[in-house]
Formats: sequence, structure tokens, C-alpha cells
Amino acid sequence: MTMAAAESTATAPDASSRPRLRGRGNALGFWFFRTALRFTGLRGAYGLLYFVAPYYALFDRAAIAAAGACLRHLFPRQSPLARRLAVCRLFISQGKCLIDRGAYNAGAVEFRFDTAQVEQAGAALAENPGGFILLLSHFGGWQLALPHLRNLTAARPVSLLMNAAETPDVQAHVRGDDAGFNVISPEAGPACVVEMVARLQQGEIVSIMGDRAYGGQTAAVPFLGEPAYFPASAFAVARAAQCPVLALFAVKTGCQTYALETRLFPPPARDDRQSIRKGVADYAATLEAYVRQHPFQGFLFDDVWRKPEAG
Repeated sequence: MTMAAAESTATAPDASSRPRLRGRGNALGFWFFRTALRFTGLRGAYGLLYFVAPYYALFDRAAIAAAGACLRHLFPRQSPLARRLAVCRLFISQGKCLIDRGAYNAGAVEFRFDTAQVEQAGAALAENPGGFILLLSHFGGWQLALPHLRNLTAARPVSLLMNAAETPDVQAHVRGDDAGFNVISPEAGPACVVEMVARLQQGEIVSIMGDRAYGGQTAAVPFLGEPAYFPASAFAVARAAQCPVLALFAVKTGCQTYALETRLFPPPARDDRQSIRKGVADYAATLEAYVRQHPFQGFLFDDVWRKPEAG
């Protein structure tokens, strides 16, 4: 398929078309958590979250609304008090994963990863000379999955479609794990689609977040009981490049343990006009299964049930 055809098939992400929750990290906050990690260990750093998270769960309206959309669908019969407690618990769970990421990058804590499914997927994909799309989700310790991408890709280059961290302080403290990967910015517009398809056709791997519509094309698919709007870019690009899509989930299973689990989707058929939507629906169903099983590891923080504004 030509680059022009790819552009007509896959809509480029547009980071400006949908509002995002503002980053809340700062250097002082990271310093406190790093200091606690150094002197009290991982559990001591976790302990700080029980003082910080309630503040956001009580007073940060934007954060409460962002977390509440998914929790309302997971627990529709919760009382207002129970819902607020669930928001607090979700913030604590996310904080633990972020602390794990910082501790792992700093080499301060030794984590254990069950990578059996990743190794199996890597062996299966190694037989395919073409590239594939790696679909990540804001679930569990998804950032901790990045250093393990080499188990999937062998010597093939990896490109990450991702925005820069929302504040310089956050970027300085949590971006160590994507070192060595090419970063494609969704702000590049149609050029990023051309680059993704070209890299896939050359046998490379492109990683995309599957649950965040940075604008552009979305597909309405069932999710937690109602139609939700998920980005179609990953499956549109996969259809253009005729490559498979591999979803990767990093489930936190203990204080220092994670399980990296995978789900492989075949290339969307070119002769089926609904193949892109079917792919998105299959991914959404997989994500729903994980979120229902681990409700406080789903860090979507976006009202995907609200229809995106046109244009």
C-alpha cells in the first residue's frame, strides 16, 4: 500500500481536539517520594500516598471527575461516599505503580516480572518478517512494560507514539524507561501516520496507546455496558500496513511483582469495511475484562462514553 493510501485509511491523531487531565507532578513531590523510598523502602513510600491521595479525592474536582467516569460504570450502585472512597483507592493504586516505576528506573528495588506470555508472543511474532503494532493501555504498571519490549522485538527497532510528559518535572523523573526508543509525536498530524506505516512495512514495531483518543478517528464500541469511543488509529494503521496488533497488559500482582500478559489480534481485513471497528471492539472487550478483574488498576481517567466533538 502506498503512503497516500495509508493517509486515507488511517486518521492522524490530533492532540488538541480533546481535553486532557492536567499533570499534577512537581519536583518537590517527587523529592519527598524519592526520600521516603531511600530511607523507608517501597512500603514507606507507599505510606505517603495515604496522606496525599485523600486530598485529591476530596478537593481536586477535575481529578475526581476523570476517575469517576470509569468507576460509575464499574460500580453503578455505589453511594456517593463509597464512590469517593473508591476514587481515593484508585489514586493510591496509581501512585503505587508510579512509585514502582521510579524505583525500577533508579535501580532502588528489584521487581520480579512474569514474562511467560511475552516470550510466547515474541516467539510467534518472530516468524513474521513484517512489523506489528504493540497496543498499550493505561492499566496497571504499563510504564514498566517498556523495558521488556526487547523480549518481543529482538533486534527490530521500536517506535512509541506518545505525548511528552505534561510537565518538565514529570518528564525529568519518569521518562527513563523509554530511553533507546524512537518517539513519534501525535502532534505531527498526518506525518506521524506516514511514518508509522513506513516503519511497519520495514518490519519495525510501533507502540500506540489503545485507550486514549488523541483526536482523529474513533469507533463507538461496547465498554462496561455502554457505547464508548476508543481510538481507531491503531487498527486503521494495522489495516493499512497489514500487520497484527498485540495488546500488552502489566498487572500488578504484589508489592514487587508484575505479570505481563498479552492478547494478539490479526491484521484487519482490507476487504471488510467493518474490520477496523471489529478490532477496536475486540480490544475494548479485552480491556474491559482486565478492568473488571482488577478495577483499581484501570487508570483510564477519561470519559470515553462522551462523544468527541466533531472537527
